[in-house]
Formats: sequence, C-alpha cells, structure tokens
Amino acid sequence: MKTLLLIFFSILVLGCTSTPEVALNQKPVEVTNDNVGKYWVLKNKEFSVNLPLRRAPKKLEEGHVTLRFLIDSNGNTFDPEIIESVPEGLWDNAGVEAMSKQDFIPAESNTQNIPVYFTQTIFFK
Repeated sequence: MKTLLLIFFSILVLGCTSTPEVALNQKPVEVTNDNVGKYWVLKNKEFSVNLPLRRAPKKLEEGHVTLRFLIDSNGNTFDPEIIESVPEGLWDNAGVEAMSKQDFIPAESNTQNIPVYFTQTIFFK
C-alpha cells in the first residue's frame, strides 16, 4: 500500500511540474502588431510581474524590451528572443516573465488555431 501511494504521489508531482510542450498544428506564420488580432487575442489584458529580488533591476529606470516569441496552437507562448532592450539588459528578465504571463485565445477568424511568431514591445515605467 505504501509503495502504491509513493508511486501515485510521484506521478502527481511529476505531472504538475512538467512544462507544456509546443503544440503546432501547422507551420507558424509571422504576424505584426497590426494583424495579430486576426489570429490571437490576449485573454488577460491586465497582469503583474513579481520578480525575485535577485532578478529585479538594481536601479529603477524606465525602459522597454522588444521580444519575438511563438504563440502555439494552444495559445501558449514559447521561445522568447530579445530583439531590443533599453537600457540594454536591464529589463530582459522582466520582459521574458511578462511574456510568459500572457494567455492568448484564438480570434474568431482563426478557426484552425494557426500558430504565429509575434514581436511585441513591453514598456516598464
């Protein structure tokens, strides 16, 4: 009985800690800020990012991070690539964290859940 409970809890813990895999039902298309709404809509328009002190910027300057990332067929975000960071490197961790907090749902016109590569600028004030 103890062995069975140990196996059950091990599976439960491993299942909860696994990271989602990229789901691509077809090749992603590149979209811009102007046409991303034809494919995906941001579900949570307001969210906050709490960075651990070791990852937070030492000096609090305004800035922005431009990221290119994948929105897969399930609306999950993957593969962040920093395109621009001003001041350089200061807000990179916060930008990636903010990107990961975004949930997308397919637009009405995206009935096939087409995955996209999207470039977005996140501003910090």
